[in-house]
Amino acid sequence: MLSFENFSLSYGDSAPVLQDISLTIKEGECLLLTGESGSGKSSLIHAVNGLAYQYYNGKSRGKLLFQGEDLSSLPIYKIALRIATVFQNPKTHFFNINTTRELLFTMENMGLNREEMDRRMEALLSIFPIEKLLGRNIFALSGGEKQILALASAYLSGCPFLVLDEPSSNLDEGSIAVLKNMLHTLKEKGITILVAEHRLYYLMDIIDRVAFLEKGRLCKLFSREDFLALPEENIKAMGLRARTKPSLSLPEWKNEGALRYYKEEGFASFSLGKIYGIVGENGIGKSTFLRKLSGLEKEKGSHFSLYEKELSKKQRLALSAMVMQDVNQQLFGDSVEEEMELGRAGQATKEELLSALGLSALKDRHPMSLSGGQKQRLALAATLYQEAKLFFFDEPTSGMDQKNMLRIAGLLKSAIREDRIFFIVSHDYAFLQEVADEV
Repeated sequence: MLSFENFSLSYGDSAPVLQDISLTIKEGECLLLTGESGSGKSSLIHAVNGLAYQYYNGKSRGKLLFQGEDLSSLPIYKIALRIATVFQNPKTHFFNINTTRELLFTMENMGLNREEMDRRMEALLSIFPIEKLLGRNIFALSGGEKQILALASAYLSGCPFLVLDEPSSNLDEGSIAVLKNMLHTLKEKGITILVAEHRLYYLMDIIDRVAFLEKGRLCKLFSREDFLALPEENIKAMGLRARTKPSLSLPEWKNEGALRYYKEEGFASFSLGKIYGIVGENGIGKSTFLRKLSGLEKEKGSHFSLYEKELSKKQRLALSAMVMQDVNQQLFGDSVEEEMELGRAGQATKEELLSALGLSALKDRHPMSLSGGQKQRLALAATLYQEAKLFFFDEPTSGMDQKNMLRIAGLLKSAIREDRIFFIVSHDYAFLQEVADEV
């Protein structure tokens, strides 16, 4: 159905990001594409959906054929009628403010009649319970809810081939279960699925094969059975996440300490020198909680104090540093090195932070040319470079491989001090288990 024949891809005069890929994806197959952050997974997906050539100005060598047609020569709209994509950053999907209109837009853009649109919406809601997302403002959705909406939109396209780039990165356990059921249903309907993922456990009974990329090359291709039979030490050596569902067994939050957040119904307290994990369902208010604590969002009837001295919104902002869920909103420099300089120097040197997060070799690159995981690590490094007391991390390991997840955990544990508090919102239980003191 789709075949790469000695396929290479490069951008500008840079070295190829994909090299000599030869791979055939069969009709109705589910292929898992995995590998460390920056290994070329997103570039391969962009080659399949046409963005590599017509948006990123990439140059290819070799062949990439879909049902016998050369994808590099097809206009985007023709590819989109055959291949639906769910991007790593769900915000890049949307064209409307209202969620229901966004779902309808996909089908209207394809020229479907009202009866067919109604039929597809009914089918969607029967397998993908998203009624609570309908009729809402997209800007008011959480990151995970946006991801679910993007998945629903891709399903409504009716395309025979579905490409997903880190679809579970912002999802809670319940939403991952919904995603898993959806992929099962799509596979039963004969839809071909190519999914790039670091979070592996929910896919283990869906996939047919696993393609492992390393530095832009297809290094290994496994059947599902062979991949499941690999010893755990091999999985770790490849930098991959666990194939089984992670659990969380940490002490519960003790509600004690020098930082206090008062409301009419009571107060919440946090101790300096600790790392707090914050968990909960998509849309429950985790990111909003961070914004209120940091002073980014005002709340009537609430008060904050540190060592019993009240903190104004302005004072909290001065004490705070944050890694946002969408790191594209906070990268402003023309290079990785310049991005670091935008922050106020802290205890660690710039070189130490970049090295600890595997970014030293990329310091001359433009931040927007990095992979999703590399951008995430850069935002983390730039944030830790600031001299702050309250640090807020919103899904800092979304779309992150095992090796870099452990890198981040180690760096945060080494960066916590007696005069700092780290707050981490995350659905990544394996990460929280490594790093958090209380949850």
